[in-house]
Amino acid sequence: MLAGEDVADIASTSTGCTFQSRSYRVMVAGSSFTIFDTAGLNEGDPRTIEKFNAVRQLYKLITSIDGGVSLLLFCMRAPRIKESNIQNWRLFHEIICAEKVPIAIIITGLENEGSMDNWWVGNRDNFEHQGMRPAGHACITATRGKEKGGQYLFAEEYAESKEKVQKLIMKCALRKPWTVPKIQWFAETGILCFKKEIMGKEIFEMMQKCGMSEEDAKELARNMKGV
Repeated sequence: MLAGEDVADIASTSTGCTFQSRSYRVMVAGSSFTIFDTAGLNEGDPRTIEKFNAVRQLYKLITSIDGGVSLLLFCMRAPRIKESNIQNWRLFHEIICAEKVPIAIIITGLENEGSMDNWWVGNRDNFEHQGMRPAGHACITATRGKEKGGQYLFAEEYAESKEKVQKLIMKCALRKPWTVPKIQWFAETGILCFKKEIMGKEIFEMMQKCGMSEEDAKELARNMKGV
């Protein structure tokens, strides 16, 4: 959408298709931005290997971007907030980025709404209740729809959506990007053969904020350790 052409694959299955991140240089309101199309986080069972690998790839990306990160764009499809949406939001915005990087939300799948913006009016309280307070939002369609007679069904809504996303980026992006530090997930105490592994505070935060069991939080942390 932002690139003005179809440059990223679109998933039509529940497992998604974007497992490797790709970067695109785009112009937004006369300013140049590098947009990363990142690993899709499966909205199913958060304990799957695919989910852990996707989280690992995202963690590796945002901690290795030269110059830092200016904005997180959290994309989700209407109509309802899933538990995985909440977990992913807290993990990346609150724990990994320590709330130092603004996060904006993009709601897709609204092409059949009478007014796409009205969706947020009716659902904002649900996000607030879950502690999801974005720096900004955009209610959009990410598809032009079917083509008939040389015209796309949702061409007008698509053009409107592109403008919304551009304005969202200009409004919310940091003027000075923040470099995301790598997390020390585990520490060791003791000496020689008496060393003991201690969980870092971020693992406890995953348990408290993301509702993970200790076993799942440790497994995810080990998956990201050494990245």
